[in-house]
Amino acid sequence: MKTEYIIIGVVVFVVLFIIVYVRECINEKKGVDSEDMQSIRQIVAKLVPDAGSYTTAYAVWETIQMGGGGRRVTTTTRYWYYAVAFKPGVIHIIPLSFDGGDMSYGEPMCLTKENLGMVNAKEGDLWASFYDLEQKEIVSIIVGPSNTKEDKYHPVNIQQKAESEAFVNFVKGFMAEVNGYRQVTVSGKCGKPLKK
Repeated sequence: MKTEYIIIGVVVFVVLFIIVYVRECINEKKGVDSEDMQSIRQIVAKLVPDAGSYTTAYAVWETIQMGGGGRRVTTTTRYWYYAVAFKPGVIHIIPLSFDGGDMSYGEPMCLTKENLGMVNAKEGDLWASFYDLEQKEIVSIIVGPSNTKEDKYHPVNIQQKAESEAFVNFVKGFMAEVNGYRQVTVSGKCGKPLKK
């Protein structure tokens, strides 16, 4: 009797794994030059002068805050979404929102060494944080290679391996340019930008 439950449990686990794997593969395939990426490109073309000279990508940021007291612990996860366009010396970051599946955008930011106090990132990683002249965080982003629709918090199917690699290379040069200009040494640690 116990063996039957184990076999049934294993079969259910395998079937669920196959369903999730197949769904993920379908979403990845849909993400190659997807409608979502076309929408990102249209937004960038509308808001960024000479948009064709930039690499365009989709970016996200996620924070998890823990709270509560005693025996009860609560977690709050917040998500931010962006269209980004970058080339040596400049990055445009455009906030995105999704309401009922429709993508809309907010006020774009154009960031250069002249209006930044520093850039923090870890070489080779997919994230970067940008700070104003008072060294307060303006925005942090991750340009990941694979974004698939999983739930309302992951609203797009976008596969962007080349753009993600280009972002890593861009950040390396941009960080050196901005931080050299401001004579700042950063830590490469998320949330703790300055070396002590």
